[in-house]
Amino acid sequence: MATGAWLLGRRPEAHHAEEEKPADPMPAPGPDPDALGAREGAPVRADRTPRMATPAAAAPAPDEEVLAGIRAHVRSDPRKAESLAREARVRFPNSPHTDEWDALLVDALVNQQSIGAARSETYYYYDHHPAGAFTAHLFGLTGVHPSPVGPGPH
Repeated sequence: MATGAWLLGRRPEAHHAEEEKPADPMPAPGPDPDALGAREGAPVRADRTPRMATPAAAAPAPDEEVLAGIRAHVRSDPRKAESLAREARVRFPNSPHTDEWDALLVDALVNQQSIGAARSETYYYYDHHPAGAFTAHLFGLTGVHPSPVGPGPH
């Protein structure tokens, strides 16, 4: 028996056919799969480290594709960006990207020099996204203030 091989974590080769056994049920030395975030039922390699899921090319969700199109066209083709933003509003009303594409719609309208429509869409934005991430940007772009919230004269 080769003792050096066993100390290095390798199993010595069986010399006879009758000595061959199925793989050792004990895991080979190595990282603990639980420490690496392995889930129950996740594929595990022989060295017991979890296999990382690596999709070849994860396709973006349809609403993310629309958002990318709006971003790409907001300056170069603001009419197309406007069309995409309005379409997204109808097709994906519950998307987490509604805040951004509603703001980009205002940008596209400003880039078309449709200031009245941009101001109207800014009011729409404030109504639908009261704590929106683009509130300050739209105020600076259009001068439209969000409606005050809370007690007191309005």
